[in-house]
Amino acid sequence: MNSDLQFGFKEKLGCSHAIFALRQCVEYFITRGSTVFMAALDARKAFDRVNHIKLFHLMCDNGIPVHIIRLLMN
Repeated sequence: MNSDLQFGFKEKLGCSHAIFALRQCVEYFITRGSTVFMAALDARKAFDRVNHIKLFHLMCDNGIPVHIIRLLMN
């Protein structure tokens, strides 16, 4: 499935487009008085040699919240 919010692996889109969208989003909330918190994760190589099904089962068994596991699965 392909999302309009995905910038990688799409023709004529890239990092600069993602940064622009992020800045616009942050500016939107800041100008309306909200506090914005961000985190970044570079997981390019994190799942190269992992049995994903086993990993997600282990996460469930160890009490990782389901919404976090679903986020990683997607």
